[in-house]
Amino acid sequence: MIDTGIILTYIMIGICVAAIAGFAIAKVFTHFSKVKNALIGIALLLVIFFIGYSIADGSDYVNYPASMGITEAKSKMVGTGLTTFYVLALLSVLSILYVEVSKIFK
Repeated sequence: MIDTGIILTYIMIGICVAAIAGFAIAKVFTHFSKVKNALIGIALLLVIFFIGYSIADGSDYVNYPASMGITEAKSKMVGTGLTTFYVLALLSVLSILYVEVSKIFK
């Protein structure tokens, strides 16, 4: 009984995610001018992610025991996540500072 409920829950979640994605894609094609800024933001996030991926070095996986299951790919993805986080955090702080300083001079 529990297995059936979990399977039905996964199916319903999959249907909901597919519907959300379908409506979002339909909105992009029907109202591109309204969605353009969101797409630019997503593209910038992807660029920052790929820069972080290219900078990340996965060579520190040798510092951990093999029983932890850390591979070079996992280590590189962790480095990518950290680099992306640091860049986005820095951009957030800089944008907050810019807004606050520009309010002072208005």
